[in-house]
Amino acid sequence: MQDQLNAEPLTPDTANAGAGTDGAVLRQGGRDEPTGRFPQQHGEQGQSSLAQGDDPESIDAEEVDPDQLRQELIQQTHQWQQSRLFDPATALALWQKYELLTHDLALALSEQLRLILEPTLATKLKGDYRTGKRLNMKKIIPYIASQYKKDKIWMRRTKPSKRQYQILISVDDSKSMAESRSVELAFETLALVSKALSQLESGDIAVSSFGQTMRVLHPFDQTFTMESGAQLMSDFTFQQTKTDVVALLQDSLELFGQARGQMGSSGDLWQLQLILSDGICENHERLSALVRTGMDQRVMMVFIVMDSKPDHQSILQLNNVQYTTGADGKLSLTMNRYLDSFPFTYYLVLRDIKALPLVLSDALRQYFSLVADS
Repeated sequence: MQDQLNAEPLTPDTANAGAGTDGAVLRQGGRDEPTGRFPQQHGEQGQSSLAQGDDPESIDAEEVDPDQLRQELIQQTHQWQQSRLFDPATALALWQKYELLTHDLALALSEQLRLILEPTLATKLKGDYRTGKRLNMKKIIPYIASQYKKDKIWMRRTKPSKRQYQILISVDDSKSMAESRSVELAFETLALVSKALSQLESGDIAVSSFGQTMRVLHPFDQTFTMESGAQLMSDFTFQQTKTDVVALLQDSLELFGQARGQMGSSGDLWQLQLILSDGICENHERLSALVRTGMDQRVMMVFIVMDSKPDHQSILQLNNVQYTTGADGKLSLTMNRYLDSFPFTYYLVLRDIKALPLVLSDALRQYFSLVADS
């Protein structure tokens, strides 16, 4: 199955070779138009029109200028992180702004995912019919014993298969995220994805931080609300000095295994992990093995690279230097693109949040299609 899951449309080279779009490599620039409606904002002295305690869904999208609101959030989030005064009221006001900023994008992603995650075709065979698609082998012996009178031995496709979903969003809590100015982009992505998944009401959402260790901040068995998002803003520090992605995957697979065991055998459980980080990780061979283990356990891992650096410092320009010993015993130096050996089958290089709904939904569509057919 691993050979089938090479998501080439999601890699930078093949994405750029596509139909004239950036694909998975989400670049900033004037050619990217925002999705949704964000006409001019009304407020005093450049301040956001969202007051503390307001519900983002009650604010008209026409009152919001996304570029201005984004710049405000960058400054306010930086001040919030620097002050270390994590009061609940400020956290809630910030999270409300993130939800407002990503409101239209969350709706777009939710509708894309609804088509993928919710079964619309009758895929399960059941029932006792005189004609049908497939023989029910359990009915053959009674059929013969009844001298061919009990002839309801066929099954038909009658209803959609029941699926249950568990989505774990893991956010890099290390210093490198703050140093690369990826904190605001990470919160924006977290607000977008959590809102879209919550609107689906078809699965459980968990959120974890990771650095030296992984910590579950919001468990699967709790409903994700606006207050949950505000609490998350207080829980992240972006001060951890190490990013151990190997430990993250090991702990995540253990968490998914426990969650699967608690679900029992009811329904068809699908599990997804979205990893938000700056993309720099070590021990690629070990990570590749853990990704394959996840696929064997029907756990999809999507690595979303927060790439907020200038173009010349982008992860797309990063090279690996490697020394190899030739047959003559001499050392030779080779340089390869860092992403050429990136250990995750599915990854997105995110530079512009506006392209996330389309690209992420395309990744999930590929994965669920391949797994369903395997």
